[in-house]
Amino acid sequence: MFNRIISWSLGHKITVIALAGIVTAFGLWNIATMKVDILPDINRPTVTIFAESDGMAAEEVERLILNPIEAAIAGAPGVERVRSSASFAQASVIAEFAWGSDSLRNRQIVQERLAQAILPFGVKPTLGPSTSLLGEIMWIGMNSSDQKTSPMELRTLADWTIRPALLKVPGVASVLVMGGDAREWQININAERMSRYGIMMDDVRRAVADALINRSGGLLTEDEKEYPIRIIVAPTDVSELEEISIGRNKIDGQPIRLGDIASLVEGASIIRGSGAIDGKAGVIFRIIRQPDAQTLQVTDEINKAFTSLSSSLPEGVVLHQDLFRQENFIRAGLGNVERALLDGTILVIIVLIIFLMNVRMTMITLVAIPLSILVTAIVFKSFGLSVNVMTLGGIAVAVGELVDDAIVDVENIFRRLRLWMIGGKKESREGVILSSSMEVRNSIVYATALVAIVFLPVFFLPGIEGRLLISLGTAYLVSVAASMVVALTVVPVLSALFLNDKSLEKHQQETKIVQKIKQRITPWIYWCIYNVKKLIAVVVVAILITAGMYFFAGKEGIPPFNEGSLVVMLFLPPGTALSTTNDYVIRLQKELLEVKGIRQVSNIAGRAVADPHGGSPNSSEVQIALKPGFEGERDRIMHDIQMVLDRFEGADFSLGQPITHRVEMLLSGVRAPIVVKVFGDNPSDMENAAKQVLSELQKQPGIKNPRIQQNTVVPEFRIYVDRNRLAEYGVSSGQVANDLEMGLMGDKFGQVRLGPSSINVVARYDAESKGSMASLRDLSLPSMEVGSLGNAGDIRIEGGLNSVDHEGGKRVLVVSANYQGKDVVGAVGNAKTALESQKLPVGVTLSFEGNYKSQKESSRRLALVFAVGIVMIFGVLYYAFKSMSIVLLIMTNIPTVFIGGMIGVWLTGGSVNLAHLVGFISLAGIVSRNGIMLIGQSLSLVQKEGLPFAPETIVRATLDRVVPVLITSLVTSLALIPLMIGGGEPGKEMLQPLATVIFGGLISSTIISLFLTPALFYCFGKKAATETKGETSSGF
Repeated sequence: MFNRIISWSLGHKITVIALAGIVTAFGLWNIATMKVDILPDINRPTVTIFAESDGMAAEEVERLILNPIEAAIAGAPGVERVRSSASFAQASVIAEFAWGSDSLRNRQIVQERLAQAILPFGVKPTLGPSTSLLGEIMWIGMNSSDQKTSPMELRTLADWTIRPALLKVPGVASVLVMGGDAREWQININAERMSRYGIMMDDVRRAVADALINRSGGLLTEDEKEYPIRIIVAPTDVSELEEISIGRNKIDGQPIRLGDIASLVEGASIIRGSGAIDGKAGVIFRIIRQPDAQTLQVTDEINKAFTSLSSSLPEGVVLHQDLFRQENFIRAGLGNVERALLDGTILVIIVLIIFLMNVRMTMITLVAIPLSILVTAIVFKSFGLSVNVMTLGGIAVAVGELVDDAIVDVENIFRRLRLWMIGGKKESREGVILSSSMEVRNSIVYATALVAIVFLPVFFLPGIEGRLLISLGTAYLVSVAASMVVALTVVPVLSALFLNDKSLEKHQQETKIVQKIKQRITPWIYWCIYNVKKLIAVVVVAILITAGMYFFAGKEGIPPFNEGSLVVMLFLPPGTALSTTNDYVIRLQKELLEVKGIRQVSNIAGRAVADPHGGSPNSSEVQIALKPGFEGERDRIMHDIQMVLDRFEGADFSLGQPITHRVEMLLSGVRAPIVVKVFGDNPSDMENAAKQVLSELQKQPGIKNPRIQQNTVVPEFRIYVDRNRLAEYGVSSGQVANDLEMGLMGDKFGQVRLGPSSINVVARYDAESKGSMASLRDLSLPSMEVGSLGNAGDIRIEGGLNSVDHEGGKRVLVVSANYQGKDVVGAVGNAKTALESQKLPVGVTLSFEGNYKSQKESSRRLALVFAVGIVMIFGVLYYAFKSMSIVLLIMTNIPTVFIGGMIGVWLTGGSVNLAHLVGFISLAGIVSRNGIMLIGQSLSLVQKEGLPFAPETIVRATLDRVVPVLITSLVTSLALIPLMIGGGEPGKEMLQPLATVIFGGLISSTIISLFLTPALFYCFGKKAATETKGETSSGF
């Protein structure tokens, strides 16, 4: 088949050139219109459910809301994991579905299941917007530089001017606003006066709610005209509510107005979230894009929206538009990889010029690079894939290999044409080109097939690691396959058109550098043939040493990103008031601003409305933006930040990077690299087990900031209503509980609309009635017979859980930590081993997750599938050569990659991560090409040309193939140097370890194969070479 492709191409040169032109034009158009992002889509499809019940304690939320919802969605089609949390007044449930599932169908399934859940009256679960963790693309801050604009005015501006404008931007799914004071009309009811007049809370509700909305009287028709009738009752100022009548005094019959029992003011609502910028209170906008939207496009549109808004902002209001932007990481990452790709291409050109010394040969060979990249762009566009760091990285890793097939073909064509001219041109030029291409076509095809086979394990990697590396592998394989097609079609055609007699006249001899290389290595090849045992011993010892290096090396999962920004998660003791958290964080911000390299610090505390990942009032997320040019000092800055955190007592911290934290959240549901989940039913037993875990983690070097999730008992002010006592007064306990809930929590009576903003009208007891524990005990109840709250029941201070987390329907308590070292797997493994020897409380189980679990699972999967790949390589080679001994001889090159690869690992830190492992796997196919070319040429000389099986023949075959072997190896390895330099730069984090292993492994295996392969073939290949008659199926 491949011979016919080559023959057809040479017979239809114009058609091939035209098709190449069409591919070029179409590919360029695809590149210009492709989606661009920093990473491939690694978000597992999720559906988030919210359910709120004002004032309900965490344990009540768990029992009455969380458990019924979990029971309803458990076992729903496609649901793979359910994580949920119950906290004060809110339940959130996250249902994770399989990758690739339809998000609309998932939401429909969950909605249908929710209809079956039996929940308390008034609790209505809602589905969160269709977003993802990595969809939070931007933080923007706003504050007043001159303090003339109040926090309430800032929040009103944010809620009713800026947020609606942002939600109109195409691609924006949600805008969460935190900070400032939400405007509210407050009816502060005095419980004692309310009781004196015998007014119930429902009486106030009915009177006020009916007076907040204008009514219509239909139409009045008179004198052939229509007049709409409007009944104007809605107030325009909070003071107007004072005149609303809520009943009559039972003693003197005088009307009772709202102002008689309450003070009415416009004030700030009770908030559960806040924000600050550089140590000053402000408003934070957290902007979340839609799942299919492109970050860069959405960011550009948001910038335009803020440009139009900025001119209308009040004087002194300042926007901080660069608190956190994914755009910065995306542009830096893509820019670095694009430069590495360009620099790698330049190095390829230099190598080709040095070895070939022929402009036409070099240009023909280089055609493979742009055509292969453009074909890859067409394929990616067709399947809806994006341009990201991983896809560009796959091409950058492959850029040297893209010319390998073309080099093999062009070099053989040129060598044969040179011999053809010297021999008197006894056949046609096109015939020589055809036979030359056919001679090496199986070397091209089988080498590409082997590369594809060994990369298959990447496509079986589980989880996020698989999603990341599959994109890299897809780009790599598509581009390499495209280069093979170019070598079989375009390269022969261009050779026929441009390698004419004039181009051959000055190149009838090999270049001087090639002559010197052959001259230098020839005696060494003879020495290796005659001293094969010594050579084998040296190689085996080297492999054993590198195996030991691998055993003692640290083990990691995904290499950390370098995002140009950092994040600190802060946790004060449970029960800490939001105002106390704000004061603590503002002091921390001021200290952090003193760290060299930090440009700006901002934070949010608590949670926003409908935020599935929001925290409690005692927690805060602090974003740290670095100054330009300090990205390379990330480790030093993180060390300095850690020193600042160590000085702040009374809080737990977690230090990391924004996107990395979100990736960690996708891995385990926790924003930390080290995660141990404690499952059980008894909270005290779970806490005891968590303390055991914490103790072992604290003993491990490199583990920083270990902490137990704060699902702990906090004091609660509990009111046990006495039904019998109330019955004596003829009062229902439910009526008392209802009035207490409305008065203490606050009851929203409705809204008034003033201009573009809506203002909630809320009634609650005033500070005199509920401002302290003593006043609560003496709180007057609406029924005069009952008197105070103390007469209606028992008042106790007791403990209750501040929050409860579930996973898979079971209670879970998380122990998490950061890691600052080179062997996270070893550190966690040591702690795991120690805990396995200890006795845990009955019913408690541990699950070690995070980077530890992902690295273990991925390594096992890679090892298994790689073993299958080796078997497939054996099968392909056996099909080509029909000789087991020859196949084994070719495969002896594979172990030699560990020598250079592990040296590279140790020189760059000594820790092995998943990217290193993928590099080792990919080398198995790349280095097999050398063995195929060297042994294939030896077979050709013996079987086709009838030369004896002697050292001279083996040496001649090696020298015939030394140029393509060296050129292909050099261009592949040297093209990786730009990825290896500056490995900590954004975009290169996963590519640098991959490139390091391939570079080192390819150098060691190439050098060894030039001497070991001919020696082994002479020692063990005589029988296979002499007994095989005629042309093998490989065509060698």
